[in-house]
Amino acid sequence: MLYRNKYLVLSPDCFIKRLENPYIYNISTDELYETNEEAFEFLKLCDGSHRISGLQYEEEFIDWCLNEGLLKLASKGSKRDFILEAAPCPSLRYLEIQITARCNLKCLHCYLGEARRIDMPVSTILASLEEFEKMQGLRLLISGGEPLLHPDFWSINDLLPRFGLRSILMTNGTLVDRPTAEKLNVHEVQISLDGLEHSHDILRGRGTYKKAINAIKELRKQGKNVSIATMVHAFNLNDFPELKTVIEEMGIKEWNVDVPSIAGKLAENKEIQVPYHIAAPLLEHSFGGGLYTSAPGYACGAHLCTVMPDGDVAKCGFFAEYPAGNVRDGLRTCWERITHIALNELECQCSFIEECRGGCRFRAMLEKDIRSPDPVQCYFRGVLKSPLKKVRERIVN
Repeated sequence: MLYRNKYLVLSPDCFIKRLENPYIYNISTDELYETNEEAFEFLKLCDGSHRISGLQYEEEFIDWCLNEGLLKLASKGSKRDFILEAAPCPSLRYLEIQITARCNLKCLHCYLGEARRIDMPVSTILASLEEFEKMQGLRLLISGGEPLLHPDFWSINDLLPRFGLRSILMTNGTLVDRPTAEKLNVHEVQISLDGLEHSHDILRGRGTYKKAINAIKELRKQGKNVSIATMVHAFNLNDFPELKTVIEEMGIKEWNVDVPSIAGKLAENKEIQVPYHIAAPLLEHSFGGGLYTSAPGYACGAHLCTVMPDGDVAKCGFFAEYPAGNVRDGLRTCWERITHIALNELECQCSFIEECRGGCRFRAMLEKDIRSPDPVQCYFRGVLKSPLKKVRERIVN
């Protein structure tokens, strides 16, 4: 091996994480690599204080890590400290922090209901991030309301580079101009795009589509990773083929299509609701999904929780009325109070259970109870058939 007098160090964007198993996580590329214990112990030595000549390990593994960008060579040593406290089980990998309840839009489908003037203190956010990192967290989802409306948003933005977390800003895009795009310290921005212009504006307000598209373009100019979130509603059902073209032409690598749960404002706006058997097939347009998976044996959401603007902690934002405590009690304390449902506890019996993990627990609860099947996933995978199809089959027979 060449350069044996140089230091072998973990790349700046890479962090070793002890979850259920040992891993390396690249926060820049959003890639998670599982290792064995022997490799993990070796990687702990790649802290900038050891030359290659003083390290004993398989050259093939070292070369692979160098080629993957997980390790790099340095001429000078510089000690790096790793945070390796044991993660809870199941591990909390994805933390959504709703930093504010303020919003500049009145979207017809918003599950949060009316906007409010509630802002999470920066000190609470900082404490939550510190604890999340100690819990071996991976992804930080910064949401609201509209997070850019937090009075101290830029102070929060300045905190982000301190942590070994991949930060994702979830925004409606209407407030993202060029100066904003330039200053953001996040790794990814998720923009809501709920159809082509007419359909999107029906849901979110006149002019919001053009602002969202402009935000995407400005972010892409700054080299930011952008993902798109689209909710199925009654006015965008025919938009998806053309919308896919629009999204791909802007260089987007991840598009998440989902069916909204009938809660909040959507429950009041029946004209935009879509029956699940009609909406579910549109999920097939999604591509490039991220890391939101569940550990073997657990139902959907086993690694995610949400901190609301008032500090309450719940399974996700939909379960705001069922908090497990307040973040002032400690994030780990709240996480360990949350019920994590095992797959074998679900009423689901189909062959797709390992793929869909039972689907959304909130949608299931709206249908029957928290352990019931999610009808959207059942229709999407063909476990449930369209009522119209059943009628046709009876007529044919």
